[in-house]
Amino acid sequence: MQSTKLQVPLIPQRPELPTGCEITAVTMMLRYAGADVNKVDLAKEMPYDDDDCNKGFVGNPFTEDGNSIYPPALMKLVKKYAGNAIDLSGKLIDDLADHLSKTGHPIVVWVGQFDGFHTHALVVTGVDDSSVYYNDCWTNEKAALDKGDFVSSWSMKDRMALSY
Repeated sequence: MQSTKLQVPLIPQRPELPTGCEITAVTMMLRYAGADVNKVDLAKEMPYDDDDCNKGFVGNPFTEDGNSIYPPALMKLVKKYAGNAIDLSGKLIDDLADHLSKTGHPIVVWVGQFDGFHTHALVVTGVDDSSVYYNDCWTNEKAALDKGDFVSSWSMKDRMALSY
């Protein structure tokens, strides 16, 4: 498999967004796309909902009481700033690798049991035969994970993924 590793800007979610990993990951992706955006403004602009993460962020990402927001609720925001939005949820890891190599666009993914969280969002910046490369806004690090371990964690969250 051809290795693609994108140089996506790393943006920490803390201190402003202790439970805002999703919108921080989206901010990294949109900044890579050339959009002049920041995580706080996007967190204020994203949709909110009382109990459905597919419709909006449940809770408050500016506090410890935030829950999550899923790809369907972020499509409009991503399209506004990137010109396009693609829900890659349910795809396979090879599909993510193909998207990265063909479009050169990073992918926001939702993973389970990661960094101590039930749900966490990362920006996938590359995939090769053995590893998945990503930006983690919680640890503020660019890192790699064994491909099998990534797929296990990603599958816990129904392989949710979003790009443009």
